[in-house]
Amino acid sequence: MVAVLSISTSRTGAPTGGDAPRPDGNIATGRTSAAKVLAVLEAFSLCRGEVGVAELARKAGLPKSTTHRMLGVLCDEGFVRTAAGRYELTVKVATLAHSDTDVEPGLYDRVLPHLTDLHETVKHPVLLVVRDGSVARVVKRVCGSRTAGFATHLGDTLPLHCTAAGKLLLAHVDGGRLQRQPVPAGGVAVDVNEWRFGVTSLAVALRDSATAPPVVITVVGPSARVDVRAVAPALKRVAHHAALGVRDSQLRSIAT
Repeated sequence: MVAVLSISTSRTGAPTGGDAPRPDGNIATGRTSAAKVLAVLEAFSLCRGEVGVAELARKAGLPKSTTHRMLGVLCDEGFVRTAAGRYELTVKVATLAHSDTDVEPGLYDRVLPHLTDLHETVKHPVLLVVRDGSVARVVKRVCGSRTAGFATHLGDTLPLHCTAAGKLLLAHVDGGRLQRQPVPAGGVAVDVNEWRFGVTSLAVALRDSATAPPVVITVVGPSARVDVRAVAPALKRVAHHAALGVRDSQLRSIAT
């Protein structure tokens, strides 16, 4: 049984049900450390991408010093990462909520450098996607400042039947066959204006076997700017190198 604690907010955006902010801006001392950590985690859902301490403190209704201390706890436990004074959630949070994806959490971080290389090559958002029940779930995003808004607008889940990533995930379940839209022999699935008009995506499965759930790398961008013929070879090359890296890492782990 999993217990879910919900922190409600007042019209001012400060958490209620515990202590209210005092006139001097401090939070009443009766609020537990656990509640403060949860308030900071919830604040991330109200922000986009990487975020600073000041904004998180405002969203959480906590002093900056307290927010910074709670972020230290979350970083130590692997739920948050930081760089240059900015913070973002790690995939560890997603795996707690969606453990049925049955993919080793450490795999995401091993693949991340390859996703970064691909983004630097194609200049479009790159996503790592797994199946989560009836949807495809985005577990990693790599994008630049100019494409962050576009990538965030896509959401955390994608439909299975009309996106490039979804087609590959369905093909794995259906033994490599799709009734209406088979995956091309080259292994690259493509969606041009199928899910959303003006959006094109390409995807390649990182691994595809009868015993392991597939992990899919997908490139997504505006249809007017995505050159499918140019992106496809780069996507296949990076997926191949990422798969080799994952296998080598797994072999080293077994050897030790």
